Amino acid sequence: MRVIGVLVLLLLTHLVLANRSGHAQDVWPQAALVAVQCVALWAVFMRWRRSAALIRLPWLLLALAVLMQVLWAGTNVFALLFGDKSGFLAAMATVLSGLYVVPCMFMVTRSFARNEPRIVAVLDLVLSCMVAVLVYKFFTTLLSGPLAADPNSIKLVLFQADAIDYSLAFMAILRLFGARSFRWRFFYFTASAYLLVNAIVATVYNRLELHGLPWWSGSLIDIPHALLAVVAIRQPPRWLRAYRPPLTVSQTIASFAPILLSMMVVMLGISSSRINFVPGLVVGCASVLFYGLRVAFIESRNMDMKRAVDLSALRLEQQVGRDPLTGIANRAALDTRLREALEEGRRTGRCCSLLMIDIDYFKQYNDSLGHVAGDTCLVKVAYALSSSQVRTRDLVARYGGEEFVVVLVDTPAETALEVARRLAASIEHLQIAHPSGPHGWITVSIGISTQALDAPVEPMALLEEADRALYLAKRNGRNRVEAAGDTASLDTGRGAI
Repeated sequence: MRVIGVLVLLLLTHLVLANRSGHAQDVWPQAALVAVQCVALWAVFMRWRRSAALIRLPWLLLALAVLMQVLWAGTNVFALLFGDKSGFLAAMATVLSGLYVVPCMFMVTRSFARNEPRIVAVLDLVLSCMVAVLVYKFFTTLLSGPLAADPNSIKLVLFQADAIDYSLAFMAILRLFGARSFRWRFFYFTASAYLLVNAIVATVYNRLELHGLPWWSGSLIDIPHALLAVVAIRQPPRWLRAYRPPLTVSQTIASFAPILLSMMVVMLGISSSRINFVPGLVVGCASVLFYGLRVAFIESRNMDMKRAVDLSALRLEQQVGRDPLTGIANRAALDTRLREALEEGRRTGRCCSLLMIDIDYFKQYNDSLGHVAGDTCLVKVAYALSSSQVRTRDLVARYGGEEFVVVLVDTPAETALEVARRLAASIEHLQIAHPSGPHGWITVSIGISTQALDAPVEPMALLEEADRALYLAKRNGRNRVEAAGDTASLDTGRGAI
């Protein structure tokens, strides 16, 4: 309440001093204006001190924007006290007033995300510095020399200032309704209130200045700064806590924010090119280039993060031992279980057998029906292989692509052949339509290999034997079973061994 009392006293003092002098731009009314702006600066600074680490930078940028206004008014006071025959201080004051848009651009267009590449912040900083230089050249050129007396030049400055001010206010309001965190909503509520009222006041004040400022006009500039101080020190309104935008709305607004920065800089560059062609063109082109680089760097970071997530998921899948599509064991689980089964078979003297299963004409199936149908087919085949035809201690795994492997513990070659026959029949009974297949539905070819008790425990050797037997089954016409090192085979289409 003390701050509000001080503000009221300063506002009344400003009016009284302006009324007594009869002129808005005398020293004492201008000094009162500086005092009001300093209170606003103090209020924002105190909010910055009390804020969490992530939200402190935006409050600091808002304080910097207010500081530019304080320097503008302070330079005017300095010029009144010590004179300004060359007009340099007047031009400098106008430049300082215009430079407040630089921190404002930062605070309403940046995402402030922790995972944003640092190079993006560097690009924004470089672009803002280029804007500062362009604003300086733009205003100093228009407000000094022969162009200062040209009404069209003055109108150009006013329309340029209005466009920037209202764009900043609009973007702050947009960020307010896109912020999911209450602290961010409060910041953008404060910033949007200040920027919108400041834009309205600047529009009125600048038009009044064209025809001579009345004595009370300086108090207009007090309004946005007094409002900023009050909003910053008081408790936020309740609706800010209750309001929470959907995630899609928040993400869309956050993604749109950098575009506005580039649009504003391009707009400034186009307007400035009429006065300073080369600098305006350079800044406009740099804005487009920097936005493209920003998108490229962020997309590169997102791709890196996606690759990291995919790699983590792959490692997790390998640790869990499950194939993500079919839900059965994956290659890592197969290697572990096969070695265990071979060691157990050598220790107990009961052989381990292996079935290598391949879906016939699967490439043609994918080409004719699409990969979504192909994935569905793989899931159905995996379920049929693991549902009822093998024991719980056996293992059904996806070997890769359309190939599956079944590890049969304590199973001789004859029994493995019977199991293979049942598995081939169960797949055929699914009646999965295959328009490009010779039978009109999905069939499989199976190769069998069986552990030799006198051979060393080599899982890869057993897999290679089963793969050779599978190759033989496919070469002999598919839809059949072949056993490694044996002439016995099963044509599952004819049902004969």
